[in-house]
Amino acid sequence: MTARKRATAEEIRAELRRRIEACGDLDGRCRGCGAPVPRVTSPTKLDGPNWSVEGFPDLVHGCFGVILKIVDQVRLEYELIP
Repeated sequence: MTARKRATAEEIRAELRRRIEACGDLDGRCRGCGAPVPRVTSPTKLDGPNWSVEGFPDLVHGCFGVILKIVDQVRLEYELIP
């Protein structure tokens, strides 16, 4: 496993926003969804992510799965600086 990039909540949220806006899934319908705010959590396993999100703002109908995949990918790449 490669080391995660360390970032603030706002930096991670900006990356989520960038990926959501670039997403072409569902013919681009999910591009208007808001970016969730990362919150510090305790990892559930040794190398697990140290953050999660509490909600998905401005979620367009049918986009939950697409946005969840984006969040899951970013959680693998970034560590939240508390």
